[in-house]
Amino acid sequence: MKSIISNEKICLVCSTPYALHRHHVFEGTGKRSQSEKYGCWCYLCGVHHNLSNAGVHFNKKLDLELKQMTQKKFMEVYPNLDFIKIFGKSYLWGSIWEIK
Repeated sequence: MKSIISNEKICLVCSTPYALHRHHVFEGTGKRSQSEKYGCWCYLCGVHHNLSNAGVHFNKKLDLELKQMTQKKFMEVYPNLDFIKIFGKSYLWGSIWEIK
């Protein structure tokens, strides 16, 4: 599945075309496969993925921004699907929307 958040093979953060990693925005039990299925992934360079403290796996602010951007795009691309049912919670409105 193509990415719904980026059409280019460059780092989404810094735009470098080098040393790219494929990052699945929503992780955890079943969420990685859902990210793949619905195109909720992007390319990140190693620095912005997991090779430094600036990477999405260590930088909570960057992680949340990427999740929010992807959720908004998901809701545009798939208006008839329920994001919360698929991914377990909304990253836009907080944990009050989590599914138990």
